[in-house]
Amino acid sequence: MPHPQTRKYNVNILGAGVSGLSTALTLLEKGNYSVKIIATHLPSDLNIDYTSPWAGAHWRSFADIADLAQQELDTVTYNRLAYLAENEPEAGIMYLTGHDYWEVKPKDFEDVWFKRLLKNYRYIPKEELPPGIEFGTTYTTVSINSPKYLLYLQEKILKLGGTLERGTVSSLKALARIPHHNKDHTKADIVINCSGLGSRTLGGVHDHQMFPTRGQVVIVKVPDELWPKAKQYTMEQYAEGSCMGAGTVTYVIPRDNGEIILGGTMEHWNYQEAPCELTTKAIFERVVATKPDLFSKATILRSCVGLRPNRCGGVRISAAVDQLDWNEGWNPNVLVVAHNYGHAGFGFQSSVGCANKIVEQIEGCLEELESVRSQARTMAKL
Repeated sequence: MPHPQTRKYNVNILGAGVSGLSTALTLLEKGNYSVKIIATHLPSDLNIDYTSPWAGAHWRSFADIADLAQQELDTVTYNRLAYLAENEPEAGIMYLTGHDYWEVKPKDFEDVWFKRLLKNYRYIPKEELPPGIEFGTTYTTVSINSPKYLLYLQEKILKLGGTLERGTVSSLKALARIPHHNKDHTKADIVINCSGLGSRTLGGVHDHQMFPTRGQVVIVKVPDELWPKAKQYTMEQYAEGSCMGAGTVTYVIPRDNGEIILGGTMEHWNYQEAPCELTTKAIFERVVATKPDLFSKATILRSCVGLRPNRCGGVRISAAVDQLDWNEGWNPNVLVVAHNYGHAGFGFQSSVGCANKIVEQIEGCLEELESVRSQARTMAKL
């Protein structure tokens, strides 16, 4: 029986959003995996069913103060994004100042856990708060130009020998059957489902805990003389006691290309693809009211809609040795079947941590995979 670290494993990944791309890159950096991504939509595509390019994407963790596991996922990701902001501008990540505003200060307010991670965390003095805001905090964070970052991940994957293939897959079984074009092992040893909302209808998964949360945003540009100030400003604004609830949420996220994302909406179970003009107007007016010095002269470029891949019960990150086609008797065609999906609106800010976690779980299954395959081959001969 070969040792798991002495052979190369074929991996088929379903989905080319930030979760699928990050998982692929993490595997390829390990060195003993041949990785193929299969996806209906690839980086540079724009489609309502392809969520990642629409993301405003700044790092602001919403992990509960007691949720140490999610905090670790977000911390790992932030450290990687900060490294890219400092060293690889082609990734589309930049430092800026984050602002959290509350219209009414939450009762029994506690400092967020990431106070110890991010630099320059402080309360905003009353005289610096926008009209209608009772309480606020500020800190240094990063924003992500999501379409640019997806292309950056794709390029890194291709340079390391990974492949991306456009295709629509109806089931895990079909995913496992897609061959790798190498001389030694043509079949997949590992399949990873990173299909987001697609997990609701994917054969072999049918996860009915998945549901869409529609988000509409407005993309604007400010006059050139305001851009140096605007590119340093990102914010989220909440009503009393709320934090990313249903309905409306006001936020501003600049990208390194001079565009600024204004948001937004949180509409559960809404599949409407076309932007609503009234919503565009309302978003713009809310942002201008909060920061008129920056946005009263902004030009609206376009409105966009994306569907966040939400999941009751939170993210699914799991890996197990499984046999997708159960026939009578022993069948040596067993695989590691893994899942990394259900990130709602927080896929970018935990993407690296989640990729590391699923790869760790996969590697924990390899010895069992070899053992089960060896046993199946022995029993098949009897």
